[in-house]
Amino acid sequence: MPICDHCGYRWRRRDVWRKLSVQARGTCPSCGTMQYVTATSRKRGSMYMLLVFLILIAQALFDLPLAWSITMLFALFFILMIFVIPRVYKLTSEQEALY
Repeated sequence: MPICDHCGYRWRRRDVWRKLSVQARGTCPSCGTMQYVTATSRKRGSMYMLLVFLILIAQALFDLPLAWSITMLFALFFILMIFVIPRVYKLTSEQEALY
């Protein structure tokens, strides 16, 4: 789980989903300082999203039903949001440029 760079508070999954998943920034629930997801963490998170394209390519190559592909995409998204993304995120007190 992400840890606040300022006070050392370990964020809960719910806080990660609500505050960090969309904007890649949020205030610490403990000390109230603004925390940003590090550039390295954002890059790693985007690499996991490449799995979505692999499913779409598999659907096109193997002529899989569209319902199967949509089900797999939702399952992948659910697994990423529940288990992977909260563990990948690292926090910093300063916003970093991606490149």
